[in-house]
Amino acid sequence: MQKIGYLIIACLFVACTAQPDLTTPVRECAPAPIARACATTFVVGDQAYVFGGRTNDTDSSFNDLWVYSPASDQWTSLGTTPLQARVNATACVHNGIVYIGLGFVGGRSTDSLYLRDWWAYDPAGNTWTALADYPNSYTDGATAFVGENELYVGYGFCWQYRRDMFRYNIQTNTWDSIDVGVAFHGYPTRSFGGTGTTCLKRHFMGTGYYRYSLDWWAELVDGTHWEKRTPVPGPTRTIAKTTASANYIYLSGGLHYGGVTTTAEVLRDIRRYDPQNDQWTYVAILPEGLFNHVSFAIGNRIYFGLGETEEWNVQNKLYYIEE
Repeated sequence: MQKIGYLIIACLFVACTAQPDLTTPVRECAPAPIARACATTFVVGDQAYVFGGRTNDTDSSFNDLWVYSPASDQWTSLGTTPLQARVNATACVHNGIVYIGLGFVGGRSTDSLYLRDWWAYDPAGNTWTALADYPNSYTDGATAFVGENELYVGYGFCWQYRRDMFRYNIQTNTWDSIDVGVAFHGYPTRSFGGTGTTCLKRHFMGTGYYRYSLDWWAELVDGTHWEKRTPVPGPTRTIAKTTASANYIYLSGGLHYGGVTTTAEVLRDIRRYDPQNDQWTYVAILPEGLFNHVSFAIGNRIYFGLGETEEWNVQNKLYYIEE
């Protein structure tokens, strides 16, 4: 995701647009012990985990793992992991096991810095198992969806914008390409910095960047094709975040870039998508604009935090709203 940052910082300045006064309160939690952007989150049970990311130095990344417990509002370090330090890793959870890997090392771009490793992490025993590598090097900021016995991973970055999609078979530890059915004959354009999640056993993805910020929103149907849904309202955006509760998807923040003659705007809005009615609702405003941040849901609370702010500073604050 720092590719977008490099591009925009070079030619733009940040502007902040006033937002309407909404009634959903945004509350603050205990801050994370270490500020970071481009980290990766996943939830197992009633705890959230944060892996990797970077400081303000885009070439300085982490390989540590932290757990946040909402019941006590506390952060606990689980130490370093066997994974190489990185930003924009990909993670998803299936039957209590975390599947995690990919991402970008940082520094001068070569194929070897776009990581292809894929791991299974069992939080119950704090154990890690190396799995079959991802099939290509387009792994910076890839999006993952959870199926019955398979995972869908794609839309990562490596030198250029792509729309590759692969299916990972959990039982056989194998990958196969579904590009023909999904990426090249489906709806979403090739892009980078999009965001997606699984809700009600349905897979949704949208926003992103391909020359300009995007507002598209689509559903991956039967693992074979994309179907267009109602676009994200409000400003187009990239490097936003989504997370899913039991019945809704929440989209937060991101960076709006409308072209070389416009400014870059760090967004503060929180929008809720109802998959059953294909409708968006504007529900809350973050205390500050965020991008390259994290988001997760536990119970009826939806969390947003870490990431970079309107001043392009990496921060450690964590917020939540209640459904």
